[in-house]
Amino acid sequence: MLLDVLHATASHRDLQSLLCDLAGLLRRVARFDRLAIVLHDPERDLMRLHTIVSLEPTFTTDLELPVPESPAGLVWQTQRPFVVPRIDAETRFPEARRILRAEGMRSFCILPLTTPLRRLGGLSFASQDEDAFSEADVEVLQELTSQVALAVDNTLHHEAAHRAQQELARKRDRLQLLLEVNNALVSNLDRRALFSAISNCLRRVVAHDYTSLAVYNGERNAFDMWAIEFAGKGLIKEHMFVPVEGSPAGRAFTTGEPARFGRADLAALDGDIVYHELTHGTSIRLHHGLAGQQPIDFRVANHVQTLG
Repeated sequence: MLLDVLHATASHRDLQSLLCDLAGLLRRVARFDRLAIVLHDPERDLMRLHTIVSLEPTFTTDLELPVPESPAGLVWQTQRPFVVPRIDAETRFPEARRILRAEGMRSFCILPLTTPLRRLGGLSFASQDEDAFSEADVEVLQELTSQVALAVDNTLHHEAAHRAQQELARKRDRLQLLLEVNNALVSNLDRRALFSAISNCLRRVVAHDYTSLAVYNGERNAFDMWAIEFAGKGLIKEHMFVPVEGSPAGRAFTTGEPARFGRADLAALDGDIVYHELTHGTSIRLHHGLAGQQPIDFRVANHVQTLG
């Protein structure tokens, strides 16, 4: 059995697939209907329900609890198995009991997930039967869980390395974008050509369909749609004046904060520019900035979702 667990744990790089394979193996030595990994979050000092495999549909797939309010937190602290033969007879951990009862569980057992280097959390078994976990079951599962803990730790390191690699790639792309924008600033004296060059740079990093630059005109208390990059035919043209009040750009301009709009947010505003956004099916995000002394809004839109 231990050899089977070793083989199963060696071939996975994500917790969900690891747990699915382990559930089938561990059911050879204990009867349970639900298997979950609960990990300690050291930054926030919380116990987080990370992954679940269950024979029945689960109602809760994401749960965070303070350490004292989590049965896995107790196991993480004491490093001892915690067995509840009858959930209805247990008085502690009300939120965990409520969830387990809602899923039809009547008993559960949590074992410490611990490697020689660190304490990770707990491996939680739950059953629809009362008193499903005997001392012999717990003893065998505890032996196997030590190997599971190593596999979980390796998977967490792999996921962390993957996230770090993605972050490095994002930073590289941002630096490349800044370099391209800087080159555009140096090589383009015409402001309209400069805006087109910057839009092209952005499009290579963030996919979008529509980019516009709205410059505030104090005399008219409106935005001059100074530049537009859009392949389609829209209601709004360059150098049209758009009222500040009731426009998406006005929200970013008046608050000085980035503003994101989906269709429901646009529908709550008034004005022709909103009608244009709704009829073209776009979601937009606005950024507030300064060009010389003029506050500007930089807008990126996509037909499906907000991207930048």
